[in-house]
Amino acid sequence: MFSAIKKLFSKAAEQPRAPAELVDFLVEIANPNIKLARKYQERLSPYVYWAQSHAAQFTTQWPEPIALNTENWRHQRILQLLFATPARMGELIGQNPGLHQWFALNPFVDECFVVFTADSRQKMRYGMVEEGGQIRQDVPQQVLQFAGYRVHTPAGTCAELIQAGPRRILEIVAAQTNIRINALDEEKARLDSELLNARTMLRMAKPHTPEYQHQHARIQDLTQSLQECNVARGPDGLCELFITELAATPDILTLEKHMMTVDSMGIIASGLGDEMPIEISELVLQSQQNVRKLMLILQVPRSLLQAPSTPATFNGEARF
Repeated sequence: MFSAIKKLFSKAAEQPRAPAELVDFLVEIANPNIKLARKYQERLSPYVYWAQSHAAQFTTQWPEPIALNTENWRHQRILQLLFATPARMGELIGQNPGLHQWFALNPFVDECFVVFTADSRQKMRYGMVEEGGQIRQDVPQQVLQFAGYRVHTPAGTCAELIQAGPRRILEIVAAQTNIRINALDEEKARLDSELLNARTMLRMAKPHTPEYQHQHARIQDLTQSLQECNVARGPDGLCELFITELAATPDILTLEKHMMTVDSMGIIASGLGDEMPIEISELVLQSQQNVRKLMLILQVPRSLLQAPSTPATFNGEARF
């Protein structure tokens, strides 16, 4: 796919380009040394534009917003699983400093929209059920669990939130490029260490022995690998790496949707009678170990805000 996209951009016809400010912003995230590459703006701009266009299509797949209120909590199983009681919505969301700041800057607005993410996992456990008057404690159950709640930058309308989504996705792509570049730096450090070891072993070995020949061949291989690594770490190599990541934008971040029936305890397909169907939207970030995040669009009313609370401490005196 990358070669086809690159061939498309290599045609003589003028291709749409992203703003120079956006390219520089993303380059700062990926690696500032990319700016030393030859004509980096001309090389990156069409790919940034293409990745931004795909990201805009990606945001159209986002789930519909859910208003945080008591009535919705009663009917939305996903809210019940995230917040044990309606009051917990205010405790976990309403105390967010970013929301307080946004509402302070917009005093005449009564609600805002945010992207809400949480770590999502399904855990196997052995639970207890009643069957024919007998209690069984060895029944395998799949439990849906969430943790690591995060509220992202608010917006006044859902449309504004979706409009800001592509830029955020490009930031993620640039951050992934930075991870790849850091891996190149680690690879260079490893090659330098092995090359030093090989040269030391060569000096200690007697000439014309198998060990001497082995270390000599090892030095040649490591030197070749180091040269290739240095080329990849140069400004032009880093620019090409960033182009590769931009072309892979559809694969780096995907949205998966799953339908399941879950009871009030988070048990999937428990058969206990209080299951409700829910649709789970998960952001999947491709990496060595894929990162999966539950994604919701939440409509947060001003009335949900709460003053940040501090944990109560025991002062050593009990009063009745």
